[in-house]
Amino acid sequence: MSLRVFLYTSIISMMERDFSIPKSRSLVIYGLIAALLIAGILFFLISGSTTNQGLLAIIFIVAGLLLLFPLLLVIYRIITVTTTVYRLTRGALEVKWGLRRELIPMSEIEWVHPVSDFETPLPLRFRPIRSSYYEETTIKGLDKTLFVATAPDQMVLIKLAHAYLVISPQDKAAFTQTYTQMSQQGSLQEVQAESENLRMLWGRVMDDLRARRLLLGGAVSLALLIVLAAVIVAITSQVIWVSMEVVPSARLFLLALLGLLFSSLNTLLGLFLYLQERTRKTVVYLIWGWSILTNGLLTLAMIFMSV
Repeated sequence: MSLRVFLYTSIISMMERDFSIPKSRSLVIYGLIAALLIAGILFFLISGSTTNQGLLAIIFIVAGLLLLFPLLLVIYRIITVTTTVYRLTRGALEVKWGLRRELIPMSEIEWVHPVSDFETPLPLRFRPIRSSYYEETTIKGLDKTLFVATAPDQMVLIKLAHAYLVISPQDKAAFTQTYTQMSQQGSLQEVQAESENLRMLWGRVMDDLRARRLLLGGAVSLALLIVLAAVIVAITSQVIWVSMEVVPSARLFLLALLGLLFSSLNTLLGLFLYLQERTRKTVVYLIWGWSILTNGLLTLAMIFMSV
């Protein structure tokens, strides 16, 4: 039995191969940006919750909340970088990154070449300071081009039937060599092109009645939490904090921020697991349901602090 398993594993490994991307520089840069944003958020929120000036407290709290949105974008980019993978099989090239996925049949790939093979470099904007390239753009001479890459020195240009694809495998020579070998062997079965993005994923989720109800419940519970915090801050100047001390009511926005951050991360994590199909849907439902429960507990805590 062990020999059969070994032979089966060997055959599968010869028929498909995964390639990762250079991640270190991107993760370091995005990690530093995330740390700076978190520091800024904490500074504004702590300053807003400790000051006795109502207007100034609201300004600080709003500034901290506004910084939350770029923080979520940076976190999503970190997730995108860590989940990017290129899979070559005899039938197709599969590219996964973040909440997106492209399955390209071998028959639609015309050629594959490292960018370094060309005399004219790709027009990469802000190259000295950028650490990743995830975008769809139009390049003069290439027309529609999709970038799913991090390191310019490792970039590989792929000519498709109606567009171009730029990737950056860790070992570009091994990638081009593997592509040549698998394309020469031919496909064992016909593969249809597939494309999944956030809009399509959202449509799939909305078709799932249970998922739709949980996401709607999470949005409603979060909205209730934020509105309640604003109402309490508007009608009272002080509340009893968890430490049983009297503090400015603006500190309740810390609970609203905690709910917003927790709900956003849970929604992204759930969508990622839903798309990747790496776990059962029950786990995804529990993640989204946990957001509702957390927002509910935070809402009850606000009410008890204000009475």
